[in-house]
Order: sequence, then C-alpha cells, then structure tokens
Amino acid sequence: MPAVREKPDRRNRLVEDTSLNWKDESPNYPTDKTRRATFRTKAGKKVTAFQWAVYDFTRKVPRGRVTTYKDVCTAIGQGSPRSVGSALRRNPFAPTVPCHRVIASNHYVGGFFGEWGPSRCSAKIHVLSNEGVEFTTDGYLATKSVIWRG
Repeated sequence: MPAVREKPDRRNRLVEDTSLNWKDESPNYPTDKTRRATFRTKAGKKVTAFQWAVYDFTRKVPRGRVTTYKDVCTAIGQGSPRSVGSALRRNPFAPTVPCHRVIASNHYVGGFFGEWGPSRCSAKIHVLSNEGVEFTTDGYLATKSVIWRG
C-alpha cells in the first residue's frame, strides 16, 4: 500500500495524494465523436476541438516522462504554448489526462492547477518526482532524457 501524503487541490485544500495510483486509462474519458459532442464539464461547458486534441496528445505522455507546452502544440499542429497551457488549466480529466507531465520549453517545471508560483511548482515537482522525473533545486528538469515528444 502506498504512503498517504497530502497535496493541495484546486482550491488549495489538502487532499490525499494518490499520484502513485493514477491510471493512464479511464472509462470516463470520451473517445468517440458522439460522446465528445454531448460531453459537458462540471461547469456545463463544452470541450473545444482544440482542447480535445491537447488532451488526446497529453494522455499519451508516459509515466516518468514529460513534454513541453510547445511540443504539444507542435505535435497537434495548432495553437501556441500559452493556448495549450490554457486548455490544460481547464482539464476536466485529470489524472487520466496527466497535465502535470507538461513543462515549459526552457525545461522549467511550469504551472500546476492553472497557477505558477513556488507552492504550485513544488507540488508539481513532488508529483513528477513520484513518477521518476527529477528537477534541480531551482525547478529545472535535471535530465533531458525524460523529454517525450510523441
């Protein structure tokens, strides 16, 4: 049984950290056009075609690897790193769509739960460290060999 740790959730409340138990597949992730057309987020919003493309690519990033916001938009052939970050900020499928595995192009850890800052970065580093991805003390990727480009 994995150790129970606490991590901040989207409202900065502490919740049990189940990152060691995250699965890459979910029966709740719509993969066909019909389910995608009718899917709504908890806020009642539709997911755009661009967001689906970002989520489809991001959910392929293997455990123990990371990609960059720029690599995501290059791979899907549209958008910008900022628009990829915006889509991931609204990710209704975490952890099935492992948005924590996307970092900045300069290999800085980047945002987490839609925010940048020391507390968010340390939380993201903690989750990625549990998956085998290491960062320097100032938040940069320790080894480039874990970068995944699809």
